[in-house]
Amino acid sequence: MSGMFDASQLTAFGDVLLARGVARRALISASVKKGAQNVKNSIRDDLKGSGNKAFRSIPITYTMIETPGRISAEIGPTKGGTGSLANIAFFGTAKGGGTHRFYEHGEEELPKLAEYVARAAVEVV
Repeated sequence: MSGMFDASQLTAFGDVLLARGVARRALISASVKKGAQNVKNSIRDDLKGSGNKAFRSIPITYTMIETPGRISAEIGPTKGGTGSLANIAFFGTAKGGGTHRFYEHGEEELPKLAEYVARAAVEVV
């Protein structure tokens, strides 16, 4: 009974799993980024059709957020300037408004995003 073993195969297997995890996370991150860009573009296209000149210039951006176990994107208007008019454009006031869609663009993108993320999760095998 020698009590010794060669751990090189186990180490190599661990390296392969780690590499796959990194590649999988990169593919999922790219999928979320593409989805965020699509939503941003849809919101911008919606605003470009506005009859209100100030609404047409509301800046829309997205920020990728990556933490352990989670990849997400925050999409919305920038603060200040014409970005301050976003609430009126999307949600209106007591006097009206709210003629532009906001959350709906994300809801439309969600099935495609889910498909891309699912595909990315299994592609790296």
